[in-house]
Amino acid sequence: MQIVKQFNNAVRQNIAKRKLESRKLDSNTSNPLEKWSIVKIKKDISKTNELKNTLNPNSLSRKDIEKYKLIKLREVLKYASKYSPYYMDLYEKERIDPSSIQKLEDLESIPLTDPVALAEKPYHFLCVSRKDIAREFTTSGTTNILKRVSYTQEELLEIVDSVVAGLKMAGMDSEGDTLQIMYPTITATWEPGLVLSKACDLAGMDSVINDSLNAESQISTMKKVGTTVIIGTSSFIYSLSRQIKELGIDPHELGIKRIICSSEPLTAFMKKEIEEIWGCKTLRQWGMTEMGLANAIECTEQDGMHVNNADFLVEVIDPKTGKILPPGEEGELVFTTLRRKCMPLIRYRTRDIATLIDEPCRCGATLDQRIKNIKRIDL
Repeated sequence: MQIVKQFNNAVRQNIAKRKLESRKLDSNTSNPLEKWSIVKIKKDISKTNELKNTLNPNSLSRKDIEKYKLIKLREVLKYASKYSPYYMDLYEKERIDPSSIQKLEDLESIPLTDPVALAEKPYHFLCVSRKDIAREFTTSGTTNILKRVSYTQEELLEIVDSVVAGLKMAGMDSEGDTLQIMYPTITATWEPGLVLSKACDLAGMDSVINDSLNAESQISTMKKVGTTVIIGTSSFIYSLSRQIKELGIDPHELGIKRIICSSEPLTAFMKKEIEEIWGCKTLRQWGMTEMGLANAIECTEQDGMHVNNADFLVEVIDPKTGKILPPGEEGELVFTTLRRKCMPLIRYRTRDIATLIDEPCRCGATLDQRIKNIKRIDL
C-alpha cells in the first residue's frame, strides 16, 4: 500500500509540474510575472465567446486588459450571486445587476466586502461543496480579526504557479540558485515556508527552510547550501542584517544576489540599510491570505510592486467615502479575485493604504499595474 501511495503522489506531482506555466518562463526575460499573467489571460480568452469576440490575444493593449477585467468581473458577480450565500443575499438586497457594470467607474455601485463579514461567516462565502476544499488558511492580517479562507486543489496550484513567476522576476533560476526561506514559525498562520518550498520543488528550484531567529544559524545554512536568494518578513531580515553586521561578518562574501522582504511594510530607511549591509537589491513583496498569499512583487527597478494581472482587479478608494481614487492618489487598497471558484472575494477591503501606478515600468512591463507606498490603515 505504501508503494501505491508513493506512486500516486509521484503521478500527482508530475501532473502538477506540467500544469505550471511558470516553469516555461525564462527568468532573464523582462518581467516574468507579467508574461505569466498574459499566458493566463490568453487561455481565458480562448475559453469564452465574450472574450473571444472582444479581444485579440495576439495584440493586447492596456485598454484590452481593462476590458478583460470588466468581463471577468461580470462573470464573478454572476457566479457569486448564484453560489455564494453571502453575495446572493447582499446583491439581491442591493439589486445588483452584473450586466450593468460596463466601465471601471461602475464599480462604485457594487458594495465593498468588509473583512469582518468574512471573519463572522466564512462559509457563507463558499461557492463549492465543503468536500471540494483542499486547504483552509487562517489569518488575522492587518485587522487582527481571525479569518478563514478556503481553496480547492486547482487554486492551490495556481498560487504555486504565481509564486514561481514572482521568484523568477526576483532573479531566481532553476539552475544555480537556492532560496533560503526564513519565516519564524511564530509569525506564520499559513506556513509561508511550506508554500514557498513546495513551489520551488515543483518548479525545479532548490530551497531550504530555516526558521531560526539566530543569525549564526542562518549564516551557517547559507554557507552549507550555497544560498543565493533569501526571503522573510521585513522586520526579521532587517534584524538579521543588523545582527550580522554586529558579528563582524562580511555578508558580501556569502553570495546573496537578491533579498525579498514580505508580510510587513519595508521602510525606505530599512531597505537602504539592508542593501548596504548585503550589497544587493532588496525587493518588496505584498500579499494577503485572503487573496492567495502572493499578489505583488517588485522588479529590480524597485518602482512599485507588480500585481498578478490575470487574477486581480485592483482599486484604491477613499477609506471614508468609498469613492474610487485615480492612479497616483493614496487610499485604501481594494481587491477583487477574478478567477477563483472556491471563495471569490469581490471589492474586498484590505485595510492597507497604498497608491496605484497604472503605466508601463522601466523593466519592460507594459500591461500590468503596480502598487507602492503600502502602509497599514489607521483604524
